Amino acid sequence: MSLFLALSCLQGRSMRSAFDELSGLGVGVQLTPGNEPTRGFEAHVRAAGVPVRTHHGFSFAARVARVWRDEGSCAIDTDSVHPPKTNTPAAAHFDEWLEAHGDERVLETMYPGYRLGTGGELERAMDLGVRLAVDVSHLFIQRTAGVLADATLRRLLDYAQVAEVHVSQNDGRHDSHRLLRGDVFGLGWAVERERSGVPLIYEAYLHQARDDVRRSQLDRLRDLVT
Repeated sequence: MSLFLALSCLQGRSMRSAFDELSGLGVGVQLTPGNEPTRGFEAHVRAAGVPVRTHHGFSFAARVARVWRDEGSCAIDTDSVHPPKTNTPAAAHFDEWLEAHGDERVLETMYPGYRLGTGGELERAMDLGVRLAVDVSHLFIQRTAGVLADATLRRLLDYAQVAEVHVSQNDGRHDSHRLLRGDVFGLGWAVERERSGVPLIYEAYLHQARDDVRRSQLDRLRDLVT
């Protein structure tokens, strides 16, 4: 099973506290930025023997590390990263970077306000053979915003270079990382990709949910992927 919970599921916790609780549920953990650093956390993770992946600006030493330099280069070597925001200096150099270095990172599909936030940009990334972390909740925002055409979505769902899939739920307007409830855009496709060996990352915010709700969310995903 290639099922991971993002460390960011437990907001407001120290890295070690969030990691111990999530890994105790019997799945892998995606190390994401935002939690308070813990002394000795890197050694703790290695000793735990739990499958881990690293994402975007994660650093063992800081709440968040810089990902994109102003001149356009990527400053971090985590397993997957967000493309730069469109209003940052790095965004102006992103097309050039993608041509020259797009095979060096797994890039996450985003939504308007970020590069790779529209169907046209996803088409170009696929033309270049870029490895993608497909976040289905971000695709739902693109669809709601009217920037992701049916043909592009079909191409993306058939794309061979999908290296991760990310799931959570939102209303199509904001990346709110809600719990899974009822129908979730793209969830069935994400499960099929996980069954083929692609890591599936669950990113919903669980920090305010009761323990039984957290477990029921994970049980639902386990039932789907087995």
